[in-house]
Amino acid sequence: MAISLKVYNDAALSSLLTKLSALQRSDGATGPVDSVIYLGSTESGKKFEAASNPGADDIVLSVADSDTGSGQSASAVKLSATASGLDSAVAGDPLTIGPEILSGAANSVEVHIRIEATDLSEGTYTDLSVRTNGLVESYA
Repeated sequence: MAISLKVYNDAALSSLLTKLSALQRSDGATGPVDSVIYLGSTESGKKFEAASNPGADDIVLSVADSDTGSGQSASAVKLSATASGLDSAVAGDPLTIGPEILSGAANSVEVHIRIEATDLSEGTYTDLSVRTNGLVESYA
């Protein structure tokens, strides 16, 4: 059974994020592309924990590349809990969230993303997505 924890475009958890995208200008002048996503669940009274050791191991968010060798690579993406943290984040490294996430928009986890998209041809690239380690969902 699929868990109800999803990635959203907004803090209200009303618009699901399907892929990370970065618009690149043909002259390469775009530079890094920053955005914010939200990890959460619209279900009531749920909690999410790492399946490996619930309540002890951390939930980890990482970037996946569905088309390796084309578009931007996952190793060019920085993840951070804050906008200012993007400057020191290491591209390609996962983001540790903590041992649990509770459901509801008020408990959604804000994640800042920087795609270092400085070397692509003009276009919109959608081969990147975000994922968590294995999780379990239970009643809080």
